[in-house]
Amino acid sequence: TGPTPAAAVPVEAPPAQGARRYKVNLPPSAKLDMDVARVDADGTKWTGSANMSWQTDGSTYQASAEAGISLLVTRLNLLVMRSAGTIDDYGIAPNTSTQKRARRSETATHFNRDAGTITFSASERSYPLMAGAQDMTTVPFQLGGIGRADVNQFSSDIDMQVGEDKEANMFRFQLVGEEELDTRMGKVVTWHLSRPPRPGSYSSRLDIWLAPGLNWYPVQLRNTEASGALTTQTVSKITMSESGK
Repeated sequence: TGPTPAAAVPVEAPPAQGARRYKVNLPPSAKLDMDVARVDADGTKWTGSANMSWQTDGSTYQASAEAGISLLVTRLNLLVMRSAGTIDDYGIAPNTSTQKRARRSETATHFNRDAGTITFSASERSYPLMAGAQDMTTVPFQLGGIGRADVNQFSSDIDMQVGEDKEANMFRFQLVGEEELDTRMGKVVTWHLSRPPRPGSYSSRLDIWLAPGLNWYPVQLRNTEASGALTTQTVSKITMSESGK
């Protein structure tokens, strides 16, 4: 079957289908330096560094995340992600996001708000764009914004549509509990959220630790792959920016 003609997309369809509306108060601009610890499925250990950047003036934003591992005299970038868009009544509203993985070409995800679709450079697929949709770069900051606006929203599951490099899935985050982390910035009290694997959609588990005392920034992220490989990023430094004040 060929591509669906654009006329077949019902323009008047409400964009909020399947998505709950959350109150969002996004954190101020900042750059987060992170330590990376990775354990491969075979037990091989790697260390490295990462950084996450969140810049907003209240109406538009730019976000990025880069993670790499140290190899004796050089550094291998495992992943570089960038996102840009606007801020709307649902929080972060991406327009375009890109992902570049080690030894793979860059891919782009397009959030076509006029057409009400999510499309991809690496796939012919098209998904209906839901209100509050995010990309992999913005998810941690959107979750932080939900916590900043009203922490009681975490008393039930948080659902959001997330566009990745070839598809868009509904992510469901559940509150694990309050945990104290040891970081290079000292002990940090966090709220731990987890997105368990979901058969047929994604095989990895994603854990995010948000710090209420630090503007609800994501101070630790952990990805547990289906193979058992584990990548943990833990904050080492937070630098507040002038923009967005």
